[in-house]
Amino acid sequence: MTMHPRPSPIAAAMYQLRDLGVDAIILHGPAGCCFRTARLLEMDGVRVFTTSMDENSIIFGAEDKLVETLDYVINYLNKEKPIIGVVGTCMSMIIGENLNVKDDRAIIIPVEVHSGLGDNTIGAIKAMEAALEVGLIDREEFERQCYLLKKATELEKKRGMAKEKYIKPSYEDDTNKVIEVLKDLKGEKIACVLNAKKETAYLFVHPLIVLNKYFDCINIANLDCSKGLKKIREDAKNILKRFKPHYITGSLDEYPIAGEKAVEILESLDISAVVVSGIPHALPIEKLDIIKIAISDGPRTYYPIKEIYDYAIIEFDAHAKVLGKRDVVKSRFGEILDYALR
Repeated sequence: MTMHPRPSPIAAAMYQLRDLGVDAIILHGPAGCCFRTARLLEMDGVRVFTTSMDENSIIFGAEDKLVETLDYVINYLNKEKPIIGVVGTCMSMIIGENLNVKDDRAIIIPVEVHSGLGDNTIGAIKAMEAALEVGLIDREEFERQCYLLKKATELEKKRGMAKEKYIKPSYEDDTNKVIEVLKDLKGEKIACVLNAKKETAYLFVHPLIVLNKYFDCINIANLDCSKGLKKIREDAKNILKRFKPHYITGSLDEYPIAGEKAVEILESLDISAVVVSGIPHALPIEKLDIIKIAISDGPRTYYPIKEIYDYAIIEFDAHAKVLGKRDVVKSRFGEILDYALR
């Protein structure tokens, strides 16, 4: 049992609906439910509404609120056949609300989800089940997505933030020390590995772009733009305009499994060090006898990464910084590197 805060299945369902290309999401619950996720998704172009369930809703139900909100959203969007996700919350599930509202003016994806389901990826899988039901994806892509989501959970439980009951927040190794290590590598060949989760690649690729300015780098990345949902493929295409990998390990949604291929490639290279940016704990990198530097997101990620890397750097609020972006976003560490390595 994990005893530190973890992502919510409701939030995961909302992000998955974003990847599916919905025009809007209706949260059937209190106005404050998943407030931060809702605000962040609005930055990414998804309109998020709430039925604002209250105490009276607990007693009398709130189906009328949902129907009224749906009508408002359809009129607000003012487009032919908008795609609208209807997402459950703890309150709507506890009182047994029906999310299967019908309206011929829109494609409606009802996702029966609440925070007590367990792993956050369950919410994303439920969103995919609903999308399959209404015909937005085919069976092959549904099974692929479910496999990747389960592998992501497995990764976090074995090697990431969910591996311990409680992981206290921490930050990073001395940045000056890491820079000195890199300066000592001038003239040697290093590998830059991007193994990033979806749109966070816009930020995590930045320090690797900087390193390519100053080092002889071999670039490895999960930037296959032929697989995944539409937004995932487009994000990869955008990044490929700015970063040219010598090897591609998979797509941006394949980060839980692309790490193994990255290590296979690294084992064949004659390099002095490797810098892995994004989800570095997905690489079984312990077997490599070289200098290993990791760049990731979140203060609870530091300890799991530090167990397998020589140095760990944390980028704060990486996800919030990339929402709504369609080009490379400067990272804190990347900017420090660009100044320090001149």
